[in-house]
Amino acid sequence: MGGVYWKQTLFSCFSKAQLMLRIFDRYLLQEVIYGWLAVTMVLCLILVSNRLVLFLADAASGDIAANVIFKLLGLKMVWYMVHIVPFALALGVVLGLGRLYRDNEMTVMSACGVGVWRIYKPLLGFGLVVAALLTWLALFVSPEIQGVSSRLTMMAEEQADLTLLGAGRFNEIQDGKLTFYAEKLSADKQRMENLFIEMRNQDDDSKLPQLLTAKSAYRKQDAGSNDSFLVLVDGYRYEGTPGTANYRIARFAEYGVRIELPAAAEVVDERESTPTAVLAKSADRKDIAELQWRIMMPVSVMVLLILAVPLSQSTPRQGRYGRLVVAVLLFVIYYNLMGVAEVWVKNSVVPPAIGMWWVAALPLLLATVLLRSRPLLNLLGRGR
Repeated sequence: MGGVYWKQTLFSCFSKAQLMLRIFDRYLLQEVIYGWLAVTMVLCLILVSNRLVLFLADAASGDIAANVIFKLLGLKMVWYMVHIVPFALALGVVLGLGRLYRDNEMTVMSACGVGVWRIYKPLLGFGLVVAALLTWLALFVSPEIQGVSSRLTMMAEEQADLTLLGAGRFNEIQDGKLTFYAEKLSADKQRMENLFIEMRNQDDDSKLPQLLTAKSAYRKQDAGSNDSFLVLVDGYRYEGTPGTANYRIARFAEYGVRIELPAAAEVVDERESTPTAVLAKSADRKDIAELQWRIMMPVSVMVLLILAVPLSQSTPRQGRYGRLVVAVLLFVIYYNLMGVAEVWVKNSVVPPAIGMWWVAALPLLLATVLLRSRPLLNLLGRGR
């Protein structure tokens, strides 16, 4: 009977201990997730508001059409999320665990046998879930989003170019070689109606002057040469001087006129919209750098999370924001090193085998040093 009693007692104590640890895991993750969401929201608001100001400036100067600003902004938010999630999650760990340390809750947990490695268990599990989602976003969703953004930006520029040319007034473009007049724009700003164009070559007087009229026109960009064309629809071409033998009149259904318009807004880099499968098969250094950058995003979730745990350790007497400032500084240095490593891969400074992976090793090395060196941790937390 005594043996059975002790077995039941031990089993009951073990079950209670397991229950307490599960409660601790949920409580710990709750603090971290709240901090993560708060940091993510703040960073998104900062980045989105900054991008919105740039889009509004482009629309005001005629670089893009105003009716696509919020579509572009929504697509840009997805790209921002891929880049800020690792930083925001690590900062959320510093904020969440830092509060527990300052309120002596972690001291109580430590007295109950909860060590630093037990803290890592729920955090690494949650980090793996976030890293898996970020892998899907970085490798598959983000390139597609960038492609859509690029096409939408090009369409917005085409609409803006027509608006920039204006309607109801004469415009001279291409250094006065082309005089342009359109009576009005269509309701969707996609076409111009009732056009008159005078074309002349100031460098070669031997070429005959041309007059073009058309019922409507739209802008088109050649995919191969990237040249801009104004496609005239249902009109006439008058070439030469009236009353002379070489004067000709021709009717056309469509007639393309190459035009040079003011510099357009920045378009998404083609490599950012290239599918990951294509990058994986390429031997080009720039493609390799882009692929490694995408892979580094989910890797950064784990390495920065591991570094964030020792950075969050503090005592109630230490500064409230000292560790936070140090953490932000280290994370910013990490992201800058990623940019340096990407440039090095593109410029063949380091071989692709080394690539950007050495950057991921630095937080792991620093975390190991901090976990083994209590004086160094105290030194980092002396800020007030």
